[in-house]
Amino acid sequence: MKPIISITLFILITFSILQGWLIAAGVAVVLFSLRHSALMLIPLAIMIDGYFGNFYAVPFLSLAAVWWYLVADYFRPKVVNLRSINK
Repeated sequence: MKPIISITLFILITFSILQGWLIAAGVAVVLFSLRHSALMLIPLAIMIDGYFGNFYAVPFLSLAAVWWYLVADYFRPKVVNLRSINK
């Protein structure tokens, strides 16, 4: 069940960003980052920046993905430890 959820969230993130549904994309990114590594979102952001032609200017989505990877990797162990303490 875990691979199905990760693939579904990854596709949901992709189509949400492409359609401009940024709130849905944000929720899906947070859920994906808590369950899996946010490292897989960096190539997705690079591809979406390329699709929109943002490499001629500053690729904000790619920079945001790298920033989110650093933030998520910092906070993820703390959130996982809180889950095990509350059980």
